[in-house]
Amino acid sequence: MTAVLITGTPGTGKTTVSRIVAEKLETSLLAVNDLVDEKHIYNEIDAEKGYKVVDLDTLLNEIKIIVENSDKDHIIVEGHLAHEFSSDVVDMVIVLRARPDILRKRLNKRGWSDSKVYENLEAEALDICTFEAVEIHGKKVNELDTSDINVEEVADIVIEIINYKKHFPPGNLNFLEELYGI
Repeated sequence: MTAVLITGTPGTGKTTVSRIVAEKLETSLLAVNDLVDEKHIYNEIDAEKGYKVVDLDTLLNEIKIIVENSDKDHIIVEGHLAHEFSSDVVDMVIVLRARPDILRKRLNKRGWSDSKVYENLEAEALDICTFEAVEIHGKKVNELDTSDINVEEVADIVIEIINYKKHFPPGNLNFLEELYGI
């Protein structure tokens, strides 16, 4: 049994793409945000931004238990914290990315505050999820730009990555210029 971690900044398509991939591969899907809510794995809610302050140690332990007890060949672990899960059963990490202009539209549709949207745009421009994923998982990381392709196409590419038919090494995307003019 191996785990495929699908991560990225909120709004990059993780949840929708992961559902499609899990369905097409007929495998299990572990949605990290759902797990956090179901098991109440957070200490508080940030009053200013509305974020849950997640108990990361408890979350990672819960993920480990679920992954190790899965009866499928693969399990998809999806969420912006998914890349934090480190285990010898992690087969690969796929970081979904999106240009700030696209991401802004997606996050504004959610009705998020301007400060929350901008914080996520900064995280995306600074490659936070990719950086952290590479720091933890090294060469197991793929980085895929979802800006100009629909979710079905993204899901098909993710399946090709899972089947080792494609590889998108991190470091080829730079959204700093778009956000900061750098």
